[in-house]
Amino acid sequence: MGRVEEVTLPARFMLTAAHLIATLTIVYDVSETTKRAMGHDLTGYSSERRTLEALAWTSVACFIVEILGMFSGVSLFMPSANVCYIFCHFFGAIFVTLFCVLEWDLDVFPWLFALFSFVPAIAEMLIAFLVLQMNINQYK
Repeated sequence: MGRVEEVTLPARFMLTAAHLIATLTIVYDVSETTKRAMGHDLTGYSSERRTLEALAWTSVACFIVEILGMFSGVSLFMPSANVCYIFCHFFGAIFVTLFCVLEWDLDVFPWLFALFSFVPAIAEMLIAFLVLQMNINQYK
């Protein structure tokens, strides 16, 4: 059996990519996703579309923060942080895919964004602050 990093690093990368792809599906198909979720009652369509699009693009920005942190090595070799990212992106990819496929209500996506995109991005920024500014030694 190898080191923990031999399993967690590829899993983190693949699950982050899967969650990003699921989110990009919403970004590039926001009008159809909104129409499917709203059904036949399209009152307030433009407002709901703008909200979904803004949340999806903000989610992409959160992915950029995480990918920069991952490839800069700030949080790359922190096993507990990697496990948290793996769980967040695993469930995020599944639930965002189900949001698209099962035509869930549009009120669900802000929760998906907050739990599976925003929280990991804030954690990445906190880890970067602790490592770079507070000189927390991450290597043992």
